[in-house]
Amino acid sequence: MSEDKVTDYGATASREDTLEGQDDEEDQEWELNKVLETIGVGPAQYIFWTISFLIAYSDYAELTLIAIIIPYLRCEWNLSKEFEATITISIFLIYAASGLVCGKLSDIYGRRKVMSITTVILIIAGVGAAVAYNQYMFLFWRGIAGACIGANFATIVVYSTEFSPNEYRTVGPLISILGSYMSTFVVNVIGYFALNSLGWRWLIIIITIPVVPAFILLIVMPESPRYLCVSGQSERALEAVKFMAKINRVELPVNLKVFCHQGAELGSFKTLLGSEVHRKPALLLSTMYFANDFMETGLLVFLPLAFISNFCGQNGAPPDRNRCLPLSQDDLWMLSVSAIGSLVGCMAAYFVALSCGRLKPLRASHVIQVLVYTLMFICVNNLYLFGIASAVKIVNAFVCMMIFLIVPESFPTMIRNTATGMINSSGKLGAVSATAMVYLLFYASPFAVICGFILVAAVACGCSFAFDKETNDTLMTET
Repeated sequence: MSEDKVTDYGATASREDTLEGQDDEEDQEWELNKVLETIGVGPAQYIFWTISFLIAYSDYAELTLIAIIIPYLRCEWNLSKEFEATITISIFLIYAASGLVCGKLSDIYGRRKVMSITTVILIIAGVGAAVAYNQYMFLFWRGIAGACIGANFATIVVYSTEFSPNEYRTVGPLISILGSYMSTFVVNVIGYFALNSLGWRWLIIIITIPVVPAFILLIVMPESPRYLCVSGQSERALEAVKFMAKINRVELPVNLKVFCHQGAELGSFKTLLGSEVHRKPALLLSTMYFANDFMETGLLVFLPLAFISNFCGQNGAPPDRNRCLPLSQDDLWMLSVSAIGSLVGCMAAYFVALSCGRLKPLRASHVIQVLVYTLMFICVNNLYLFGIASAVKIVNAFVCMMIFLIVPESFPTMIRNTATGMINSSGKLGAVSATAMVYLLFYASPFAVICGFILVAAVACGCSFAFDKETNDTLMTET
């Protein structure tokens, strides 16, 4: 080794020389967090974050798509209100079951394997629904799609945190939730230009396209190194981090070995629910996410029906379901612009969480949520409803982002996806309940639907105050 490297090692040696020097002086068995810190943030993380964005995109894309095309399906196939509700409810029930099962499966068999399979099936299901010749075939293919997005979203939020240094691990959930809410905006914008000109079948095809590059990138990139390490697959974890280091153009020690703290059992509901430490946050977060998805999905279904029927302009009188009207371009424009509120709420939650923590902003947002939904009783016209809906979407997205920042911080890696699957599934049960409520009550009494929103918001508010301590850290540290 040259003299200048001995006397002024940090100032004159290159990064490669530094690591080479460490090869001679230090034990080359590194904890995974140290390896990820050394690799840093670069092209590998950007690719992983792109996968997270595209996979999460499929979640609310599905919800939004169904909400805006249901009026067209009703007219084309003369759907009863019961079958109209069945289409959406069955999708969410399958979604909930899939999220619960596949969250556990991804803790046992791996994130990448589960998402690769479900993403291919999702593409096939999208094409199948687009060419469906009756409502029963449409229901079948949408059910398959629901199973796939339930599996994907139960996995992707946690997956997005597992390949970055601690300092950047909050970026993954931000990108995932942004992808989810961005899809709401994208679907409505594409609907504005294509729904009344090309028809709902082509709209499904167009909305499915972004899932294709997600599948390609999943095949190219390795499994989550954190999952591999915790599951005892140290050699594969080493291969994964070396692949990431190569993409980021970082040299790792030649004789490197990777280790991390391992759990006794992967994907265990007994571990998750068997102790007070994990059970209480799991149940509270599940209830809060049930409520938030109830309100989010309920509003998603409620708005197209409210705009078409113009119930605000009728002073809240029950709308006439027998009138077969499409969404106007003005309606589609308002749906598109109100969706921007979700993106605003998501970004606001991220920056507020960095400076103020998670718990206090979550409680405050739940209080605001109750108040804003109450304003829906003062229904003047569609433009007023558009304004209130935009505000509601900001608050709903803020709450959702806070929940998914809290989740990875509240559970150890060995049960983190199992917990996420349970919480996500509870959300879809909320979506089922909200969809049934809207479709079955809207044409009888729209204000009864609004009362349902307020009641559920109040329950969520109570749960946030029952959370008696802040999460482990303001960073997503390994628990």
